[in-house]
Amino acid sequence: MPKIKCRGCGKELFYNSISDIPTFPFCSERCKLMDLGSWFNEERRIDEPATDDELEI
Repeated sequence: MPKIKCRGCGKELFYNSISDIPTFPFCSERCKLMDLGSWFNEERRIDEPATDDELEI
C-alpha cells in the first residue's frame, strides 16, 4: 500500500488509489487551505521568471 506525507502537517497517508484521499496530497481540508493561504500571503512563490518559450501557446 503506497504512502505519502501530508504536505501541510507531515502526517503519513496510506492509500490504494489517489481517489481514496479527497484532499490529496493533503490529509485534510484544513491543511489544504493553510497551504493555499501560504501562497496568497506570498510565503510560497515561484522565484524563477517564465521564459518566452514557456509563455507561447
